[in-house]
Amino acid sequence: MRGRMARLWLALAVAVSSSAAMAGAAAAPCYRYTERLTFSGTLAIKTYPGPPNYESVAQGDRPETVLVLLLPKPVCIEANKADASGLDEAVSGVRAVQLAATRKQLGVSSGQKVRVSGTVFAAHTGHHHTPIVMSEVKAEEAR
Repeated sequence: MRGRMARLWLALAVAVSSSAAMAGAAAAPCYRYTERLTFSGTLAIKTYPGPPNYESVAQGDRPETVLVLLLPKPVCIEANKADASGLDEAVSGVRAVQLAATRKQLGVSSGQKVRVSGTVFAAHTGHHHTPIVMSEVKAEEAR
C-alpha cells in the first residue's frame, strides 16, 4: 500500500510540474513582424566575431560591437506569411534583440533598463547576432 501511495504522489507531482511548465511556455507572448513592437529590458553592449569568417575575434575576425536588448522573459514572433523572401520565419524563445542603432542615437547606456520600440526582422546575415533585429529604434528609460 505504501509503494502504491508513493507512486500516486509521484505521478501527481509530475503531472502538476508538467502542467506548470506547459502554462509557462504558453504564456510567452507572440508578436508579428508586421507591427511596430515595444519591448522592455536591459541594454547590453556585445562584441561578436565579424568578417571574414564570423567565428573568432581571437583568430582574426573583425570584432562587431552591437547594442542588444536583454529581455526578462522569452518572446516569440509569428512567421510573416506575406513575406515573399521567406526570411521572416517563426522564432521562439527569443531572449535578446539586436538593435540597429548606436548608444549615441538612442541616448542610453549599457546596463540601463529601457523600453524600446521599432520594427523587427529575422536575422539573415552574419552581421545579425540575435534571432531578430530591431530597426527604426526609439528608446526611453524604463520606469
